[in-house]
Amino acid sequence: MKQRHCAQVIMAILIFGLAPIHARAEAIVIGTVSKSPLSGSAPGGTSTLDVKTLAPDAFATTSANQWALGGLVFYERSDEACYIGTLRTSLNGRHTAESTSNKATRPPCTGKNVHDKQTIKFDKADHVVQAIQVCTTDKKKQDDKIKGAEIWAVRVGQDGTLFDASLSDKFRRPNCKRWREKVSCPSDQIAIGVEATWGDGGFAGLRLRCKAVAPME
Repeated sequence: MKQRHCAQVIMAILIFGLAPIHARAEAIVIGTVSKSPLSGSAPGGTSTLDVKTLAPDAFATTSANQWALGGLVFYERSDEACYIGTLRTSLNGRHTAESTSNKATRPPCTGKNVHDKQTIKFDKADHVVQAIQVCTTDKKKQDDKIKGAEIWAVRVGQDGTLFDASLSDKFRRPNCKRWREKVSCPSDQIAIGVEATWGDGGFAGLRLRCKAVAPME
C-alpha cells in the first residue's frame, strides 16, 4: 500500500513538473499616439515629453513599450512656470512614479537653479494617468502660465483591460485664477506623455499623449 502511494506521488510530480509554466500576464502600450484636447492656453510654442524616450530600464525588467505616465513634476523660478518633468510607471508593476530625467524647461529655468517643487503622482503600480486639468493665471494668452494641475488615474489590468479608479492628485499655487477644461485620453487609452504649450510666461497648457493598451503576447 505504501509503495502504491509513493508511486502515485511520483507520477503526480512528473505530470505537473512537465506541464508548461505560464508567465504572469503583462500589459503593453500599442499603436499610434493620439492626443487629448488642450487644458490651458496655447501661446504658440510646444514641447513634447514622452516617457518612452527615456533610457531603457537599467535592470532590464521592463521593455520600452511597458512605460506609461505616472505623474508630473513642476518647478518655478522668479514666478515663471518654466520646468515640467515626467514620472514614469511600468505596466508590469516593477516601477511606480519613478523620477526621470525627461523634462522640458523655458527661461528663466534653463541652466539655472529651480525651486518651489510641486509633484502630482500615483503611488500604486497599476494606476496611470488618463485625464488632466490645469489652472492658470488667466492672463492674456502670451503671458498666461500654469499655477496648478490635477491628474486622474485609470487602473490597468494585467491583460490590458482598463478599470475606473477613484484616484486623483493635484497642486495649486498662489495666483491660480482659472481652472481650465478637464481633458482625457480616449476611454480605451492611457497617457504615455504630455505636450506642453508655452509663451512668455512659461508653460501655459498641457495635452496628454495617449496610446492603447493590450496584453503582451
